[in-house]
Amino acid sequence: MLNNRTFFTRAYTTSSLFQLFMVCVFPIHMWALLMGFRDFSWVTLRTTVWDGLGLLSYSLTFALLESLGLFLILVICGFLLPSAVDPEKRLALIGTLFLVVTLWLIAGQVYSWLKYSLPGWLTDALVQTNHPYRLLWGGVFLLVTVSLSVPLVLITRQEKFKSVILETFDRISTVSFLYVLFDIIGIVIIVIRNFPT
Repeated sequence: MLNNRTFFTRAYTTSSLFQLFMVCVFPIHMWALLMGFRDFSWVTLRTTVWDGLGLLSYSLTFALLESLGLFLILVICGFLLPSAVDPEKRLALIGTLFLVVTLWLIAGQVYSWLKYSLPGWLTDALVQTNHPYRLLWGGVFLLVTVSLSVPLVLITRQEKFKSVILETFDRISTVSFLYVLFDIIGIVIIVIRNFPT
């Protein structure tokens, strides 16, 4: 039991686990609030403001559950890194990986939400090839891979860059703490709405 605890504390500290959770909270809640407020107006127009608050509350509660689930997955992924990696570097690597992937997913959602089309010259060039979808997805995969690899390599090799990332995580934690407070308010609203009158 003692050996397991030593292994865990060598991989993470309480502070690094807290910051990793707050990093998970930030983009998920930002997106949930953005989508929730987008729907808030038409819900309040059709029903009441109280129903709109209910919608936001459910969005935030779901975002909290999603954040907890992804946090647990990231903690497990962190154990795949070599044991020689200190907790701060582990936090910087796992947190950066999560944020970059999440930003790409949000960018994809925004792209399809706004219904942008590819530039005409790019569409024409892809159509003239025998495999337009392979080239398109290959290009996206290459772009995502480079955007993931560069910060991860910099974190492992540049102590200053790692410090900048950890300072960014500190700032993110402050905003994420507010999101968690909104979650608590949302859960209270859900309980009140579902409490039998």
